[in-house]
Amino acid sequence: MELPPNLSADKLAQRIHGAKLMETVEIDALLSQARGRESEADIQLFISLLQRGEHLTNWQVRRLVEGHRKGYFYNDWRILYIIGVGTFARVYRTANIKTKDIKAIKVLRSRHSSNNEMREHFLREGRMVMTLRHPNIVPIHEVDEDSGRIYMIMDFVEGQNLRDYVKTHQKISPERSLSIIRDIAAGLAYAADHKINHRDLKLSNVLLSSRGTARLVDFGLATISGDSGELTGGPRSIDYAGLERASGVRRDDKRSDIFFLGCMLYHMLSGVPAMLETRERIKRLDADRYRTIAPVNVHEPTLPHRVVSLLHKLMEFDPTKRIQSPGLALQEIESVYEAVKAGKAGEADEALSQQTADQYARKMAAKEEGRGHTVMLVESKPKVQDSLREKLKAIGYRVLILSDPESALDRFRDRDPAEGKVADCVIFGAAGLGSRAIKAFQEYQSSDRIDQGPAILIVGENLRSQVDEKWAQPDDVEILPLPIKFKYMQRTLRKLLKIQVADA
Repeated sequence: MELPPNLSADKLAQRIHGAKLMETVEIDALLSQARGRESEADIQLFISLLQRGEHLTNWQVRRLVEGHRKGYFYNDWRILYIIGVGTFARVYRTANIKTKDIKAIKVLRSRHSSNNEMREHFLREGRMVMTLRHPNIVPIHEVDEDSGRIYMIMDFVEGQNLRDYVKTHQKISPERSLSIIRDIAAGLAYAADHKINHRDLKLSNVLLSSRGTARLVDFGLATISGDSGELTGGPRSIDYAGLERASGVRRDDKRSDIFFLGCMLYHMLSGVPAMLETRERIKRLDADRYRTIAPVNVHEPTLPHRVVSLLHKLMEFDPTKRIQSPGLALQEIESVYEAVKAGKAGEADEALSQQTADQYARKMAAKEEGRGHTVMLVESKPKVQDSLREKLKAIGYRVLILSDPESALDRFRDRDPAEGKVADCVIFGAAGLGSRAIKAFQEYQSSDRIDQGPAILIVGENLRSQVDEKWAQPDDVEILPLPIKFKYMQRTLRKLLKIQVADA
């Protein structure tokens, strides 16, 4: 620990006394030992005596050295050291100065203490979880306030969180993984019986005791069933928001906990997270993040058949096909766990695993088929714009959209070839533009001022008579009918841009 040059043992002793961490008699005795025959106490020796004699923890000494005067007590609870830091709160190990009980204390961070909505979320978690008493849920015993800072007292669990455990062990055996997920499901089922959904299931919110029992913690985003439970402007799990938006369910759907329960089991079994882990909000809300999860046997082809089947049921994207409640999930998990223990979970089907991996690889390749290509859509009808943009982007294309044909053609007129392409293919849509699209398509194909490239005209039967069939004679031009079926559009783009795609 680096010490400030002007900090002496006597000054540090004054800080300890001011923080009320030790009695004066104890401080003086240690100072005397650190002084020896010298007139001034040695600060390094003084600190060593404080720590070796367990008068102060390393965390307390470090804060005192840094000059922090407060934050060592919350009413009768003395802070020993920090356990974890989250966005909204810090968690410490603490001891009661009267009873000597060792507990954990969760303190709302100071920057949120003056925010009424944040305070309400924090208090709400405490009030909800204080009603829950279950061996797989870390209980909360007290919710209180000290000098404007609100906190809750809960059991201190000797062990580590599940995220750290997985990071250390990488892939975990099916039997151990199922044992852990069974504990979590049991806690969830109990909470659900009390009409409480967790709403923030992830590895770091599960604690593993030294005996191996998994216990749920951090119900800070929990909701009461039938109530959105989310205050305007308050914290919200982005991952849950992304799943529920993508799958079209309300924001407090109880089946979301089931999906993320499956994600935790997936990570334990495979050694890799089910979904892309990122801090970028847009990527976390992307529906493809939830739709394109690789089958677990792509990573771990030797998993027993019943384990793979269980994961599919927990992580089914369609919520109507997912296991419908924590109680039902617990029953299925227990059944598979017992089968694994007894060696009756079914052998891994290597051929099926390879088939699954191949299908997934083809699916992901198809999603990337347009990667590196830019398509310009010239169309004024918003519904057509939105539909084609979404579908083209979903298979990797970059999409430019213009509603005015003249503005689109201006992008290509008299363009210096050294500047690069505006687009690899231009799609002229007559759904909204009518004859204007046909005229622009004709000019794009015939103008000497435009460096032509592949082009598609989408036109209805009512305007087909205005289209000269000779315009479609070049190899890089196609005319498609309205209403357009996207599979034909996709095949046409593959042909014009010479994209090779493996058979599905």
